This record gives sequence, structure tokens and C-alpha cells, in this order.
Amino acid sequence: MRRELQAVACVGCLTALSLPAPAASAQQAVPQQAAAQQAAARQACRVLALKPSVVQGTVRATAVRSGCADQARLRVRVKVAGSGPDRVVKSGSQIVGNGRITARASCAGTPRRYYTIALDSQGRTSQSRSVKLSCGRPAAGGSFASSAETAVVALTNRARAENGCRPLAHDAKLHLAAERHSADMARHGYFSHTSRDGRAFGQRIRATGFAFRRAGENIAKGQPTAAAVVKAWLDSPGHRANMLNCSFTHIGVGHHAKGPTWTQDFASR
Repeated sequence: MRRELQAVACVGCLTALSLPAPAASAQQAVPQQAAAQQAAARQACRVLALKPSVVQGTVRATAVRSGCADQARLRVRVKVAGSGPDRVVKSGSQIVGNGRITARASCAGTPRRYYTIALDSQGRTSQSRSVKLSCGRPAAGGSFASSAETAVVALTNRARAENGCRPLAHDAKLHLAAERHSADMARHGYFSHTSRDGRAFGQRIRATGFAFRRAGENIAKGQPTAAAVVKAWLDSPGHRANMLNCSFTHIGVGHHAKGPTWTQDFASR
């Protein structure tokens, strides 16, 4: 498996000439007009998957069909993103013209990433973005991080202690910035400190509301465990410099199972 690491600190034209075609007869115009109307109706018809949410202790995912002139079977599926193939935890279907259907899945106490798939029998599909949801009571120390992300923080702080640095606090806003970047890289198949929209890590951190004086970022791909990715970063001078920078006070770690893809965001206020 390929493993990658990155660290940063803060024409021509064509023309054509054609002769006018003979004017179509009135008899020819009628079927052409009907075909155009049918094509327009097909283009207007669409399905939309709404991102899941927690309502009264259940995960609810909704599929919408709109702008359609015909009826079709509309299906909705609630899926959980995991280390293996993503699993369908609830599904449902109904024949509709224009309307919506909702699937309700049981909600786990530990945070999981859910997303919605919508499709109809005419072949139209839509997928929502994934969201981390939980129905459990927040755990001490914050339940915003997964066990793998928490392990990366602990191992990083162990290395800092061995080198005379104070431990980093795992901050929810920095975690959000790191998690979003790992998820975006994993879903869209790129590996860079620059997002597809051109934002650098500092802009992504500020977008969460975290104000900082200094910041840094490590990213990695292909390491299967928290221990493996921390070791890879510590073995690389640039990444090690971020991890053992005693001026940093806060950290956010984001992990996505696809890759796996990892992000560490560091900052000091």
C-alpha cells in the first residue's frame, strides 16, 4: 500500500458554416415539439438526498423527488461510513410522482458517520454529504473525536512529554477543521494541504472560529493505525517539528477510513 506524508507550517477555436435546412412541414413540427417537451420534462425531474439528522433519538434520512411528470419508485437508504464497505442500516421505498420519503434508523451512542442515498426507478440518483451523529450522552473529555483520533493525540502528547513539551489540548474546532480536510481528501481522491477550493490550512482553521497566532498541519495517507501514522510522522523531520513544537498549545486530529487519511492541525492562541 502506498503511504504518503506532507507537512507545512505557518487554444484555439473552431468555426463551422452550414446551409439552412429546408423548413419542416407542419406535420413534422408537431412530433418534434412533443419530443422537445418530453426532453425538457426529463431534465426538470430530479431526486435529492438530504443529509441525515437526529430527531427524537433516531437518525432520519430523507429522499425527495421533484419536477417530475411521471411516477416512479423512489428509494431512500441510510448508510454508515466504516473501515470496510459502507453498510446500509435502513432503507425504504414508495411509488411517488413528486414527494419525499424518510427512513428512520436506530442511533448509536458512539459517534458514527451517516449519509443518505436517494434513487428512483428511472435511474436518477443523489448522495448527501456525510455527517457525524450520535445519540449518546457526551463523554468526559468530549465525544467529538473517534478512538483513533484520540489515540493520535495521546501518542503525540507522549512524544512531546519525552522532549520537554507540554501536552496539547484536543480542541473541538481544530478537530472539525482536520476532520473535514481528511474527509474531503478521501472522498475526492487528492492529497494536499490545499483544498480543492484553494483554501490553505490556516483558512480552514479560521473558518471553524478558532483564532490563532501560529498554526501548522501534518497530513498522511495509508497508515492503518494511530500508532503507525504517529511513528511515520515522528520519523519525518518536517512532521516531527510540528509535533514537538513547544509553542503549540492545541491540536485537532481528523481521520477518515478511506485511505486511511489523516490530518493533524496544530495551533496556539
